[in-house]
Amino acid sequence: MDTISVRVPPFPIFITGGQYTFLKGSKHFTRTFEVFDCIYVRKGCLFLKEEQEEYEVTAGQYLILVPGREHGGYKNCTEDTDMVWFHFLMHQPHQYLPSKRIQWSDLLYQEGTHTEPSQFHLQLPQYGKIEHRQRIEGALDELIHLNEHDVLESRLKQQVVFEEILIMLQKEAFAIPSAAAKVTEQVITYIQHHYQHTVTMTTMSKQLHYHADYITRSMKKTIGITPVEYIQQYRIAQAKTLLVTTNMKLKDIAVSVGIQDYTYFPRLFKKQEGMSPNIYRRLFNRG
Repeated sequence: MDTISVRVPPFPIFITGGQYTFLKGSKHFTRTFEVFDCIYVRKGCLFLKEEQEEYEVTAGQYLILVPGREHGGYKNCTEDTDMVWFHFLMHQPHQYLPSKRIQWSDLLYQEGTHTEPSQFHLQLPQYGKIEHRQRIEGALDELIHLNEHDVLESRLKQQVVFEEILIMLQKEAFAIPSAAAKVTEQVITYIQHHYQHTVTMTTMSKQLHYHADYITRSMKKTIGITPVEYIQQYRIAQAKTLLVTTNMKLKDIAVSVGIQDYTYFPRLFKKQEGMSPNIYRRLFNRG
């Protein structure tokens, strides 16, 4: 079983959906789609097979069937089984990762600026159990209700409800934050509030009451980079905003984001962005 991972925005796109009841003694049809097909069972049990993998999808569970893989029932339903289904597309690149509990630190890919949106990883376990059934079933009811009304406003709202459902599915898979993740969250908050000033491991250690080595190990474990690397990335993200929204000189921008050595600022910027600050500003403002 995989976890489906895709960077958002943009979100996957809702196509259509509906409800169906498989009577006792019947089973799901065998077919292959070129879109994602999510099946949620309200009551009963569906015995589904995708390629060679078999799943028993019981009440309160869901299964996301992947494009290009043949799926169908491998066993008749032992009772009447109610399900909700919906199809969706992913135009953006996505990947299938080994299944794991999702950590909050897995979700943020890149901080946004005033001119660029934040980027996140949407991570959906292909097969999962819903603990908070009332909320997600209410959203599924609304999605299907909107799909049954051929009104432009309803069709537009479908995408919004669909995105909320995807976020709910992801949230259901969240792991309880580890001690390292909690430390990382505190460090990131501290950096975002103090990046304009001198930030050292000594000051962070003193303010947050953690040993500097423990802070570094925690961040490497949860987000894969050190506190110093995160500070640099965050400062450059803020500098990019100033480059395209103001006429400030490079020296003033460097100081504004906490980089006191002006000669170091262009080198750090080019290392991270692949171009100098001046070229970045000209490219963004051309025309």
